[in-house]
Amino acid sequence: MTFKIGGCRITISYLFLAIIALAMSFDRSRAASAGLLCAALHEAAHLAAMKAVGEFPREICFTPFGIDIINGSSIGKSYKHDAVVSLAGPLANLAAVAVCLPVCGKQSFMFVGNAALFLLNILPIVPLDGGQALVSLLCLRIEPAKAEKIVSVISFIFLLPLAIVGFLLLLRSKWNFTLLAAACYLMALLLMKRVR
Repeated sequence: MTFKIGGCRITISYLFLAIIALAMSFDRSRAASAGLLCAALHEAAHLAAMKAVGEFPREICFTPFGIDIINGSSIGKSYKHDAVVSLAGPLANLAAVAVCLPVCGKQSFMFVGNAALFLLNILPIVPLDGGQALVSLLCLRIEPAKAEKIVSVISFIFLLPLAIVGFLLLLRSKWNFTLLAAACYLMALLLMKRVR
């Protein structure tokens, strides 16, 4: 399903809607609802940061693997702006963690969801926000091609232990494969980017 709001094209995958509907249908503990709120906060922070630095999204795609915000036109676009936009989402989740801790406690789904989104997205792994911010910051000092190569190596260095921890978690719990699946997915994205 595709439509436009202003100059921004919005694409929503039917599989995305099906996954949301399925998660909400079986969400007796409200964990999925809290996770969606945490993700909405994260993406809203990216959009707010884009507006603050004069950038405008050309397209927003809702896919089963997440939400992609594709930059469009910008006023005075710079690598600093790109880093600010990339870090806005994780920093919003970190701010929510600081608010949720005294209000809701460590066991609340809002605390756990925001903490998980912050910790995952701040990692210097492409295509996560931390990796994109690191590329932008390195581009301030060195050529973009060299910056991307450096961040690709850093990404592999971080992904390997993440995959090992995910595998050990799967062996220990017998069912929790989420960290391993995320690490494998990120590794596949990184490899596809290198092939292209």
